[in-house]
Amino acid sequence: MKTKIGRHFTFEAAHQLNGAQYGKCQQMHGHRYELTIEIEGEVNQNGWICDFAELDSEVETHILNRFDHQNLNDHLKVPTVENIALLIFHELDTALRNKSYSVTRVVLYETHDSYAEIAR
Repeated sequence: MKTKIGRHFTFEAAHQLNGAQYGKCQQMHGHRYELTIEIEGEVNQNGWICDFAELDSEVETHILNRFDHQNLNDHLKVPTVENIALLIFHELDTALRNKSYSVTRVVLYETHDSYAEIAR
C-alpha cells in the first residue's frame, strides 16, 4: 500500500522580480522560505518508506545546498514562488528517480501567508 511522509525545511534566499507589475518586489529583497516535501512509496521491511535522515540528505544535497543564502535570480529568469516551487519539484523528482519512493508534493512558503503548492 502506498504511504506518504513529509518533512519541513527552511532556507534563506534573495530575489528581485523585474517589471512594474511586481511592485515592491522589483527591489532586491530576501525571504525566509519554508519548504515542505512529501514523498510516497511502499513501506519496506524496516517499516518505513525511507529513513527521514535519507530524505534530509537528498533535500540538503539537491535543494538547500543550491538555494540557501543565494540570489534566486541566478537560478531562474523569473523567481516567483511558483517558479521556485516548480524548480524544486523537478530537481527532487530527477534526484529521486532511482529510489523506491518519489516526490508527490512540494509546498513553498515565501512569507507566513503566501505559498505555492506543486502536487503530482
